[in-house]
Amino acid sequence: MPDMPRSAERARDIRDPGVLALCRDQIMAFYRDLDENRYEDLAGRLSPDGVWHRQGKALAGRRAVLDALALRSRTQRIHHLIVNLMADRQGDGRCVMRAYMLVVRHDSGAPLQGPAPLAGIENIRTLHIELACVDGQWLINDMRGDEPAFAMPALRA
Repeated sequence: MPDMPRSAERARDIRDPGVLALCRDQIMAFYRDLDENRYEDLAGRLSPDGVWHRQGKALAGRRAVLDALALRSRTQRIHHLIVNLMADRQGDGRCVMRAYMLVVRHDSGAPLQGPAPLAGIENIRTLHIELACVDGQWLINDMRGDEPAFAMPALRA
């Protein structure tokens, strides 16, 4: 059998476009829920024993995620922009994906009316996400981000 180019091998691994769409939707909805402070919905997108590696901590399970998110500023406005989302592998009840995440954030410490001032993109990093099919539903099983590839310089006081 002739050697298959690596891209053809990868294409063969990615079998079901319907599954890929469900997995993409879970990831995109996870970050919408995060930005809109819909933490219960966000936690429901994780598998019961899922791990979210966030801010240097491994948040194992839905309760740990909810406890960590309860500490977030109520005056923060943040958007996580997920782009170039792609699947690396899919099969046997698992789907492994990668994406870039761009973060735009503003927090003046007071409720904000109208648009937040835009100082630029805070950072850009690569996300690594593994989803698992649990009881017929695709859920995030492990998610981690690399160190930022780009970061806004810290503001001087």
